[in-house]
Amino acid sequence: MKVKELQYSDYGLLDEISEIEKKTMGNYTYVETAWNYFWNTPGSFLCVYNDENKMVGIAHLAILPDNSGWFEALRVLPEYQNQGAGKALYEKAIELCKEKYHCVSLSMYTGRKNVRSSGLAEKYGLVNVYDFSEYNYAVTEKKNNLGFHYVDWKRATQLALPLKEQYGDFVSVNRTWYRINEANIRMMADKAYFYENDNGDFVCVGTRFQHGAKLFVLMLGGHYQNGLDFVVNLAYEKNIPLVTCTFTASNSKLDNALREYGFDYLGEMITRERVFDI
Repeated sequence: MKVKELQYSDYGLLDEISEIEKKTMGNYTYVETAWNYFWNTPGSFLCVYNDENKMVGIAHLAILPDNSGWFEALRVLPEYQNQGAGKALYEKAIELCKEKYHCVSLSMYTGRKNVRSSGLAEKYGLVNVYDFSEYNYAVTEKKNNLGFHYVDWKRATQLALPLKEQYGDFVSVNRTWYRINEANIRMMADKAYFYENDNGDFVCVGTRFQHGAKLFVLMLGGHYQNGLDFVVNLAYEKNIPLVTCTFTASNSKLDNALREYGFDYLGEMITRERVFDI
């Protein structure tokens, strides 16, 4: 198996890449809608070819603001699985993390019961495991704004850092996990993720891509219902049908608040992480 790191001249391979994702994932596809985002943010899109030069798998390595690597969209055609394609993609991603991007870590996520995906990650040293729960809320009506306003990165840092432990050191948007640190908080604040009101309530909310599909709650502080009302109202005004929250499974306070508000439980997932020696 040979892995190719795509260049801008390969932009036209999207149709072939999308076909692999559809055959692999069915209805759960997002590479096509995130294609422009991938090309305009730090990282590398990878394709793996067999000995007959047929593209049989894909993956994307995103480089997050704190210089951690995020490995996503790993897809291998069913008829070519268990033949080394996934291993080749992992090996290339780790090579890029070490030699090109000098990443501090590499992480991925999978479903709690996806033994094959989790086992492959573990094989390549992603041994730190974190548990998360995910909830959805269907937006059907407008809620109150409650006086929330955007805050800059300095204020966002003051709001978020004290909650690192409660949130298990990570927040999630579009099933991408960001460690709670100044570099990532600054990026989120610059994209207008952080809002607060005069009552001490705050919310971190946004999307990484697929902006019209879901609105993601990353973090809440103060009175949770006020923050959730603001998020639902924001989704309603933007004609976004769903609000999603993915968070550490140990955060029982947030879990209870989402259930009481009317969120539907979707399931459990894990992230795996490898920390590099730098």
